[in-house]
Order: sequence, then C-alpha cells, then structure tokens
Amino acid sequence: MRVFVIGHISPDLDAISSAVAYAEFLTKSDSYNGIEIIPVRAGEPNKETKYIFKKFGVEIPKHIEEFNIEEDDVFILVDHNEGRQRHNLIPENQIVEVNDHHRIDVSFVDPVKMDVKPFGATSTLIYEHFGIYGVKASKKIEAILLSSILSDTQGLKSATTTETDVKTSKEIAESLELNMDKLTIEIFKQKANFDHMHPIDLVKRDYKVYGFGTKEVLINQIETVNPESIIDIKKELLPALEEAKSEIKVDFGFIILTDILNGNSKIIYSTDEEKKVVEKAFITKGHENMADIGSRMSRKKEIAPAIEKTLLETSKAYKRKPY
Repeated sequence: MRVFVIGHISPDLDAISSAVAYAEFLTKSDSYNGIEIIPVRAGEPNKETKYIFKKFGVEIPKHIEEFNIEEDDVFILVDHNEGRQRHNLIPENQIVEVNDHHRIDVSFVDPVKMDVKPFGATSTLIYEHFGIYGVKASKKIEAILLSSILSDTQGLKSATTTETDVKTSKEIAESLELNMDKLTIEIFKQKANFDHMHPIDLVKRDYKVYGFGTKEVLINQIETVNPESIIDIKKELLPALEEAKSEIKVDFGFIILTDILNGNSKIIYSTDEEKKVVEKAFITKGHENMADIGSRMSRKKEIAPAIEKTLLETSKAYKRKPY
C-alpha cells in the first residue's frame, strides 16, 4: 500500500507545491503509520513551477503515469476536488482525502476526509496543517509554499486573497528572510515567459474544466506582464482553442488574458455563441473574438461564477420557451 498525494491536471505551481508539502507533513507527522507517502503530479510542470523548484532546490515529483497503481494504493487530492480536474488513473473509490480551496462539486461513494477553505491558495491550507499539528516544515517547503501563495493570489492582490494568506506569507517570508516583493516580480516574469510555446500549449497552459448545468466549459488563464504579446498571436490561438475544445470534449472554451501589473483582464473566444455568453456575463462588447472584462482577475471568484450564472440563466430561458 502507498499513499499518493496529487494535484489537478494541467498543474500550476500551487497544485504541485501542495502535493510535495502535504507529503512532507504526512511523513513527518506519521499520519499513515509508516506507510510510504509519495507526491506525484498529474501533468507537465509549467515554466514558473520549474523555476521556483530549481531556485529553492526542491525536486519536482514524478508523473502519476510512471507508477503502476495497485488496488490497495490510496490517493489524497490537493488543489482540486471535481472529477473533471482529476487524472483518469485515480480510482474514485481509492480517494481518502481532499485538501482544496475551490468550490465543492463532487459526490463520493465512500466517506472522504475533506478540508476545504476559501483561502487564496491551497498552499495556505497546507501550511496551516503544519501549524495546527506542531510539525515544522523544512525551509525548502516553506519557500515553495510562499511562492505558490504569491502566485495564486497574484502577489496578494487577487480578490481571493484572505487575511490568512497575507499572514501566512509574511510569517514565512520573515522566517526565511525573503523579500516578498522581489519574489513576486520573479514569479510574474516566469508567468510571462511564453518563449517557443506552441498555440495549443498556450491554450492548455493553465486550464480548468467546469460543469455549468448541462454544459462543459474550459477556462484557461494566461497571466502576463505583456498582454500585447498574446493579443498579437490571437489569430493563431483561435484554431488552437477549437482544437482544445474538441480534444477535451467541452461545449465552450475561453482564454482569460490577465495583465497582472495593471490589474485588467480580457477574454478571448472563438464562436458567436461564446461571444453572447461573454457579453451577457460581463456586460461588455466583444470585437474580433475578444472582449475587455475590466478588473476581474480571479478565475475562481470573479470569472467562472459569472459565466456559470449566464449559462444557467440561458438554460432556464430555453426551457420556458413554448413548443
């Protein structure tokens, strides 16, 4: 028997850091009575993750596909709970824990231990475990947790940022004698590093799939300090978005282009139906497959809920139409 700790598909820094950090917590606290705890990833790490892990000397975990999963192995999910965001090698009846900061959209057959709190990052939740149980995280783990919090909260400026995120970040930064502003800039630069990336890789760089009523919706977010560089290749992104929608089997697909320095987002879409959703959800006007959605920067709190509300309202409107 082994315990695997794993984040969502198309993993970001928070997903991989949370898995590695929680594995260290479980090992140090001996929560599973000596059973081997293995952090794994559900996809390729992005450039930001590679940079941070290399900077602080942390080994990136192996891909789940490098293991032969046995019937007695169990899984702990971090930074996700929805089945749509789960790697297909994970049997639902072998999941024993969930640690997350997203909305809950899951129904397990067996009882599962769940710790879900509305923090700006799952890394904040994982750090809280160390404190509650009196377990000291290694300096390397503290460093990647801090980096993940700064990344997921866009330098503690996102609408998802809580007082706990701020307190945790300051506590770790002080302990490690790290300058948070300097580290945030380093993270932002890596987020904007799109050198040699194919359009389809950009479209799938940081995507999540949501079930909104009867519709499956892909929302990818590209955070950058130079949005014009992405706008310049918009024509190449549109067919890539269609390709991704077909591959992942979703009804709608959107690319959120977030300017993390100026606090503004634009949304890119590929069909007229998606344009209608965007214009209604964000009270905006689309032009040439793109619309400005203002200061909304949080996919979780400000963007996905608006799209969900619009699709659900549209679905109800359709049902009210007479035959």
